[in-house]
Amino acid sequence: MILTGKIPFEEVPKHIAAADICLLPAYKNEIMMNIVPIKIYEYMAMGKPVIATNLPGILKEFGLDSGINYIEKSADTLEKAIWLNKTNEIEAEGKKAYSFVHDLSWDNITDKFENLLTVKE
Repeated sequence: MILTGKIPFEEVPKHIAAADICLLPAYKNEIMMNIVPIKIYEYMAMGKPVIATNLPGILKEFGLDSGINYIEKSADTLEKAIWLNKTNEIEAEGKKAYSFVHDLSWDNITDKFENLLTVKE
């Protein structure tokens, strides 16, 4: 594991590409409970399995079989990463993640939204 600290935005894709597993450990507090950080989509779009704290917003958005591996507290991150590695699930979970988001793009999302707003005659 390499912890880089803050990196320039332009370097983010190469760091995600170099990772085997991507992380979103978070505090279970009022602010975090219902958010879905965009970085989860970025991780998944690059075919990376995600270890994330089990927060209602993330669970509602992605469900239980999307390549996101939920933990109850940040301290469980390493144990979950070791389990993914020992069970050889990293690649399979990465494929699930990619499959979950592969049709998502801002163009597709805005097209669907516009279609919902358009009154059909």
